[in-house]
Amino acid sequence: MFSYSAYSLGIKSDLHLPEFLAIDVGCDVTIRLDVNSTPTAYVPLEVADKPAYFKITSEEAIIFVKDIGVFLVNDGREVVVIPAPRVDDRLIRLYIVGTVMAVLLYQRGLLVLHASVVNINGCAVAFLGKSGAGKSSTAAALLARGHEIVADDVAAINMGANPATVFPGFPQIKLSTEAAVSLGYDAESLLLLHPLEEKRGYRITQRFSQSPLLLKRIYVLAEAALNIEPIRPQEAVIELVRHSRPTTLFHSGGAPHFLQCASLVKELTIYRLQRPRSLSLLPDLAQLVEEHVARDLQQATV
Repeated sequence: MFSYSAYSLGIKSDLHLPEFLAIDVGCDVTIRLDVNSTPTAYVPLEVADKPAYFKITSEEAIIFVKDIGVFLVNDGREVVVIPAPRVDDRLIRLYIVGTVMAVLLYQRGLLVLHASVVNINGCAVAFLGKSGAGKSSTAAALLARGHEIVADDVAAINMGANPATVFPGFPQIKLSTEAAVSLGYDAESLLLLHPLEEKRGYRITQRFSQSPLLLKRIYVLAEAALNIEPIRPQEAVIELVRHSRPTTLFHSGGAPHFLQCASLVKELTIYRLQRPRSLSLLPDLAQLVEEHVARDLQQATV
């Protein structure tokens, strides 16, 4: 089996997963390949022709994606992959490192946000928002200014720590070709993730944080003129719930999930980061965030 590390977990996998860090560590999670079963055996007949089907609990999950396969996630410790016939391995990996890992981390009791996280001055700063809101491009703009990437798209927060900490994901971010070129990245180095997906994978060879970091700031992205403003606590809880896994995967998470979000709002001030949809302004956006975080850290040490 292949050995990897992601989100501070040791992973043993039947599948080659080059997105993760190849490190031979202890086994917290196993990923098994089952080629003897068929994906449709795990979904109701009435949904077998639909694009996707999710059945998620804190102990077991079935994730079905038509023409790609079924992923069974058990107790935050095991993933069983049942691929569709002739499916491209890249598509299997795309779901393992994204949706499947998000569900597995949720089952392990972590608060999992749909966010990208950057290490700014030794602290984790998260950018929260729906798909297409600019989480990855904002993180990439800060990477271009010398900061380290902690996680992209799936942010795993340990609420059992005091204060809350963020586990490092893996050294890759999703970027559109236009955003990559605008920030000065080599467009030729981008990896095709999905034939129908605009974004590509950008492998980070340097400036990737490999240790858990204290979570110091969360920004919720919104489209408007450049500005940062605090969000009222009640609204902040709603934003965290709205932009977290499992909510985005059609599972409420119940009272424990809500309490995690409420607890985080008590610990941190959540801010709304308004930004125009202009790639040329990404450096200005990154500078605004840097200055805002620096002021906060300076006030904390006075």
